[in-house]
Amino acid sequence: MNQEAENFRRVTMRVLIMQLNSISVMDIVAYGGAGLGSFFAIMHFQDQTLSLFGALFILLVSFEFFILLRQLGSFFHIAMNGIAASDKIFKILDLPTQQQGTETLSLPCPITLEHVDFQYDESRSILKDISLQIQPQQFIGIVGESGSGKSTIAKLIMGYHRYQKGNLYIGKHQRHEINDHDFMNHVMYVTHDPMIWKGTLRDNLDIFSQYSDEQLWNVLEKVRLAGFFREQDGLNTFLLESGSNLSGGQKQRLNLARALLKDCDIYIFDEATSNIDVESENHILAMIQELSKIKTVIFITHRLKSVVDCDNIYVIQKGCLVEQGTHFALMQQKGLYHTMYQTQQELEVYSYE
Repeated sequence: MNQEAENFRRVTMRVLIMQLNSISVMDIVAYGGAGLGSFFAIMHFQDQTLSLFGALFILLVSFEFFILLRQLGSFFHIAMNGIAASDKIFKILDLPTQQQGTETLSLPCPITLEHVDFQYDESRSILKDISLQIQPQQFIGIVGESGSGKSTIAKLIMGYHRYQKGNLYIGKHQRHEINDHDFMNHVMYVTHDPMIWKGTLRDNLDIFSQYSDEQLWNVLEKVRLAGFFREQDGLNTFLLESGSNLSGGQKQRLNLARALLKDCDIYIFDEATSNIDVESENHILAMIQELSKIKTVIFITHRLKSVVDCDNIYVIQKGCLVEQGTHFALMQQKGLYHTMYQTQQELEVYSYE
């Protein structure tokens, strides 16, 4: 596959150079040809060696000639864009295939990060020497400012990124040793940006038609959406693309309903209560706290009021784990967590005033 990609690149580069050269010549021919044709037509008409009809015919033909060549030039530009896009596609195709893990999860199990480093490139370090442990059926908070590396930890656990240094264990196995299909059956990752596609409510909740209507209504009752959709068209309520006919809180609660339907053992909520109204946020938080009594819940947020009831809180700053403990213990330390919490409380009080 790599040799074929290299041969394709060589050919496309030669074609690109030829196209660049031909475009400059073509522009000269197009503009020059139209101009010369018009000039000679006018000159011959003035000399009365060409009739008015003949002169007009040559002028029109000259402009038609110019337009066709310009269209040909636009096609060359489209071809060059295609070549640029093909380079990106072949870069993806050239990536080495990652070996699929073979181990299965033995639940319940802890999640352990040992001295984990991660960076996108040599000049951009995201996580530095992160060590933490999440026990089964714990309610864990991971907090920090935007860009501190909170979501990256979640993506490493999910296997979306590969850590460069350290170890990441799910139970007794390294993350990359675990079969992805088995892992996804037991772990649910819920983001702040729910994907809602154009179709019915039933399609968005139950794409594989594996749940009964009773199960769907039960989960809608839990997230307080049943009343709203019963007033519409029930499970056949039509949703627009990206859920544009729903409020932000309704979209987030619909996202939570999907997660509850899956009934996984480990839930990772990544800023799941951001950009929604206070009432929806409070209800979602109540649902997550209730869920944490029987499931392992990792709650990632920048809003510290949401993690007050967590069993343990990890505070991330610029890719480093700087503090950990319960809300009460962290407030007693009067460190970064204390400063961030007090600042947020003051801002909220000010906003209500």
